[in-house]
Amino acid sequence: MTETRQKTVWITRTQPSAAAAAEAVQRAGFQCVTAPLLTVETLAMPELSADNLTLIFTSQNGVRAFCENETRRDCAVVTVGDATAQLARSVGFKNVKSAGGTSDDIAPLIARMNNTAAHYVHVSGNHVRGRVSQDLQSMGLSAERRIYYRSAPVQAMPDIDVAKVDIAAFFSPLAAQTFAAIGTKTETLNAVSISAATDEALGALNFKSRRIATAPTLEALIASLALAG
Repeated sequence: MTETRQKTVWITRTQPSAAAAAEAVQRAGFQCVTAPLLTVETLAMPELSADNLTLIFTSQNGVRAFCENETRRDCAVVTVGDATAQLARSVGFKNVKSAGGTSDDIAPLIARMNNTAAHYVHVSGNHVRGRVSQDLQSMGLSAERRIYYRSAPVQAMPDIDVAKVDIAAFFSPLAAQTFAAIGTKTETLNAVSISAATDEALGALNFKSRRIATAPTLEALIASLALAG
């Protein structure tokens, strides 16, 4: 009986999230190549002194960057999804709520929380999608966006053999845009994106196939990997 060859997945995500994603993808039965398309730099920010503070994290990078700047963990936290919520709890935050979706789901969650006295801070990167702080301000809430980290595209194609890769997994629109700008051949490569916005950022590239995860989660992306190719 001929054994089925494991498909190889290129994890384009930034570290350290790329390593965790690769472990999960390997457990699902794939081989992995980890080669990020973005770099992340934490920026120095002044300490937050406001009382009744609620932090909004729309990425795991935001949690890490905040924790490199601040020691306080007494703030309430709202996250875009469950994986970010889990990371926030693991570094010491106690009062954590997950919107379980995208940045568009954060304002409705906060509206249900009905804490009009809180000051909301969106812990953000320089490239951010959505209008979290503006949405909250339009609801009459005190809100601001602070940039705690900078994402930047790599300047050259990572040192991997694309001919040996079956599927490229894209985790953000900026990473997809970076891939498109590099100009790698795509005719034999399948693309799986974590969101419609990420797939859109790939432009008109002619992949062997293109799929979008049914939800913006690693679990949904892995499910789509099984259907690719």
